[in-house]
Amino acid sequence: MQTRIPKKLLSSRYRKEMWKNTSRIIKEIEKILPITSAHLLGSFTTKKKRPADVDVIVLLQTKDKNAHSAWSVDLVIAPDNKHGEAVMEDAKKWMKQKYGAKKSAVIQLK
Repeated sequence: MQTRIPKKLLSSRYRKEMWKNTSRIIKEIEKILPITSAHLLGSFTTKKKRPADVDVIVLLQTKDKNAHSAWSVDLVIAPDNKHGEAVMEDAKKWMKQKYGAKKSAVIQLK
């Protein structure tokens, strides 16, 4: 899979570090899942100086017989440190704002 992106997106040390980590994660996922293609999008593809994250859509090869099946999963990958905790807190706040405190929950699976 090609992991090269336009040099203009790597204009700062911050962006280079973000892309290095993202590229490494995509390569690790590719070892486990049959990736057809991966697409970079969101604020990282703009001129924004400090994008909060790198958004990637990964399309997987499926063995599903139904060619019209429709499913997707939102997956956020963050480090297990203070930054990861901040990402979790931000997600919890967003869920409460979006769906209401009584109608939403964050459930720990592991």
